[in-house]
Amino acid sequence: MTNVAQFPSPRIVRSVPEPLGLYVRMGRNDHTEFLNLLATGDAACFGTVLDPTYLKRHEELRQQVLAHKLDAILDPRTQAAATPGGFTEALGKLPWGLGRQHVADDFRDGGGRKIVASLGDFVLEHGFTQVVAPTHLLRSAEDDWLEIDVDSTEKLRDYLDKKSGAKIPIIYSLALTGAMLRDADQRHEVINALRGLPVSAVWLKVDGFGSDGSPTAVRNYIEAAAEFHELGIPIVADHVGGLVGLALVSFGATSGLAHGVTCGERFSSSNWRKPQDGDGFSMQPRVYVPQLDLLLKRAEAQQLLEHSPRARGLFGCNDTRCCPRGIQDMLQRPSHHFLCQRIKEMSALGQVPEKMRAQTFLEQHLRPASDRAVTASNMRWQDDAMAKKTREKRKRLDALRTTLGHQAIKAPRSFAYLPKTRVARDVQQRDAR
Repeated sequence: MTNVAQFPSPRIVRSVPEPLGLYVRMGRNDHTEFLNLLATGDAACFGTVLDPTYLKRHEELRQQVLAHKLDAILDPRTQAAATPGGFTEALGKLPWGLGRQHVADDFRDGGGRKIVASLGDFVLEHGFTQVVAPTHLLRSAEDDWLEIDVDSTEKLRDYLDKKSGAKIPIIYSLALTGAMLRDADQRHEVINALRGLPVSAVWLKVDGFGSDGSPTAVRNYIEAAAEFHELGIPIVADHVGGLVGLALVSFGATSGLAHGVTCGERFSSSNWRKPQDGDGFSMQPRVYVPQLDLLLKRAEAQQLLEHSPRARGLFGCNDTRCCPRGIQDMLQRPSHHFLCQRIKEMSALGQVPEKMRAQTFLEQHLRPASDRAVTASNMRWQDDAMAKKTREKRKRLDALRTTLGHQAIKAPRSFAYLPKTRVARDVQQRDAR
């Protein structure tokens, strides 16, 4: 018998990957459920994007987001304000609103400096921790707005630096058409225009693209977005959610998502093209069925979940932390259910090493959804609309599965740089002192 002490063999400890970015765009009535998530400690996202026209309505939300060390991000809504259908009286009353629809000359020379100063003062006064640059929708790489927006972003950086806002990152919202994204020459012109710009991230917002994107559009986005990686900053898919959004981060095209609560997962400028009649209305929260990648009206979701005990088991929420009373909570608190499930999806993918993420997404997200869509489409529906909806979802998910299966075989050219949480930025700044 030996007297030599026996020590356990050393084990290799794998570092936990840094999280993927998730930013929630707050609609008029979304603050209540997000406040509940903050109170329970379940708001595991990077922060919220706030609309300045709801400043008073979202006052408690902004304060609680700041208190919980999340990012409170101001979107100045300049993209909408420069269009006939996007401009509203509320936007015109903002300090940078001018009381009317914006035009390009408003942002040139002295007028542009006044707009930037008003925006910068608003950010500082209300304690926002990040701000979206005052950019506009581009129709081509030759669009006058591109040069103007780059100049405005530089002016905003200079203004914040001089006014004790040097630590406030600026996000560049790049809103462009699908044709521009697909066109290699136009992509390169835009990338060159953004090169060296003092921004912390580019949020890519493609007209006509979102959670309902076709398999071809998703593949084109993945391949085109990879070219923006050379900017050396995070690329976030703005107004994109669902399996399409999860695919973009899984394949490394983007490192984060930004979207609304059960809505705002697709960007379309069609309603900006002509003046609106009236003030519009707020969309009622829809019910998220992640097993099918569907957002349904409450009546539709109830029809699905009450179709049969099997349907209830396959498509109902069995996450007791999200919906303790199962489908009753799923139907009655759709915003809470949506937020919990999206946070859960992004957190799970963020734990997977980036080189394994695409395959994990295919096996654990896309394949199960396409298989369950087969089940849903084979149900005997009395409602023709639901029968059609489930058939179309099955076809779309099957096609997406095939397209992304081929895409996964290709080695990704690069992975988007990861955004930093507010806490991580604070630690970095403290260590740099």
